[in-house]
Amino acid sequence: MSICFLSLETSKIFNRLILDELTAQGFEGLSQALIILFPYIDEYKGINPSTLASKIGYTRQAMHKNLLKLETLGYILFESGENKKEKAVLLTSKGMELMKIATAFIEHTQQELSELLGEQGLNEYMEYQSRIVSHLYSKKQI
Repeated sequence: MSICFLSLETSKIFNRLILDELTAQGFEGLSQALIILFPYIDEYKGINPSTLASKIGYTRQAMHKNLLKLETLGYILFESGENKKEKAVLLTSKGMELMKIATAFIEHTQQELSELLGEQGLNEYMEYQSRIVSHLYSKKQI
């Protein structure tokens, strides 16, 4: 199995588990394409839709559609930012609660992986992943 395929499978399964947990906790209307937006919206407070689309690799049209759905579901809101043409995307209290539950689930899963691989093994894995991401991003800039 190639590193690329293995990374895709890991991400797909992890996102599916997170989505299942959020659904079990009563968060409705979500999909894997939608839940990957939350960490970016949370990390880059006030990010505009164009920048978010660029970071995730979605077209602007797909991002607009996904953000409107999240707004309709009450997870995000739009606020006028510095650039009047582009609004800032912010989490609502419902969106922040979703992030709290997802983060707790991720931390629990990370603890399980630490027990499986050992703390040092998990830390090494995470360090390798970080180095791989940095290397691949440097190639992207070429």
